[in-house]
Amino acid sequence: MVRPGLDVGVDDGFDIVIGNPPYVESRNSLLSPEMKDSYGEQVRRDWTETLSRGSDLLIYFYARAFRVLATDGHGCFITHNAWLSTDYGKKFQDFSLNKVSFDRIVDTSGKFFSDARSQNINAVITLFSRNPGKGIEYAVVDSSMAADAKKEIDAASNMKWGHLIAMPKYFAKALNRMSRRDDRSERKAVARFGQGLNFPKNRLNDKHGVVPILTLAGPVAFSAAEALYRIPRSLARPEDKIPALVMPRGIGDKHYCVFNSCKAFSYSAVEMYLPVDLWESDLHYCLWAYMNSSLVWLYREVTGRKNFGGGLLKAEATDMKTLPVDFRFDFPGEARAVFGVLKKREPLPVDQEVRTDEHLAIDQMVSKFFGLADLEESLRQDLVRQVRFRTERAKSGSRRDN
Repeated sequence: MVRPGLDVGVDDGFDIVIGNPPYVESRNSLLSPEMKDSYGEQVRRDWTETLSRGSDLLIYFYARAFRVLATDGHGCFITHNAWLSTDYGKKFQDFSLNKVSFDRIVDTSGKFFSDARSQNINAVITLFSRNPGKGIEYAVVDSSMAADAKKEIDAASNMKWGHLIAMPKYFAKALNRMSRRDDRSERKAVARFGQGLNFPKNRLNDKHGVVPILTLAGPVAFSAAEALYRIPRSLARPEDKIPALVMPRGIGDKHYCVFNSCKAFSYSAVEMYLPVDLWESDLHYCLWAYMNSSLVWLYREVTGRKNFGGGLLKAEATDMKTLPVDFRFDFPGEARAVFGVLKKREPLPVDQEVRTDEHLAIDQMVSKFFGLADLEESLRQDLVRQVRFRTERAKSGSRRDN
């Protein structure tokens, strides 16, 4: 990164800035604490503002590119797409307002890279300029680089750009309608989200293990009747809570929420906690049905990270924080009935699961409760479309191979 005037004799900035910043995550040892301090100080000198210390390296390249760009200049970067959907990415998106305009974000139905080191990266091309604007055109291109899908998102939105990109037009209104219901539970924050124990994997099934733990590895049913692994009691701290419901963090072509019947801890999963007196209550079963609906599965698709070229969706507990869950659901009988059928069955790939009688019953009870019956089929179709997009992209290879 150069300093105009001082390094190359350019006083007014560059007309064009093109970059392919290193794909180095914040936690990577290649981005040392000293480098973070140095890059952070450069941002403060350039803009008298700061960026999140948890930012990946590419964010500092963007911030510097903004400064060296001429008033009427244009920039083009190719980067991974994680920053569109992360917390540090949201802070950077807000930082960019009134500094530059992200004119276009170009995604692809294939992959830009196919070599062994880069095959698990989903990349986007961003075009930006020094003329601040509010609208960003998002386009998906096919293998010939022809756009086969376009939409415009609001750069100044309080939502992450990646969420706006993935979100169907009606979805934000549906979530807003849900959050304003007047029958929210009187016991606020009864259900809470968290994440698994995350201890070293080699401690699974320790010979001294006595505490049951779920891994969601291998065959998984909609209800966990028993835990296959055991860990020492010391790995489950007193403050850790046993989850009432468990969902995967990494999602392939199957979405599911597991009813924790065996009352085990989870190794590395998204968890929902309930007070002990509400375990196996009507609310517990209703929440299980709600979390297995197309509505919530699509929410996880919209808010999760899709930067993994292998087609995996990384959907963390932090992504669930804006999902409204504190309702007085009115379908406990229907939820228990569906649970009785599904509890021993493994989930099917999404495009098959959403057409089963059990899933259709779940969708019907959830959409009826929220007054979203008119959107029920759209939710299923958009869910299938988004899962198919990221999983088929992983199989497509790079454009060079087509």
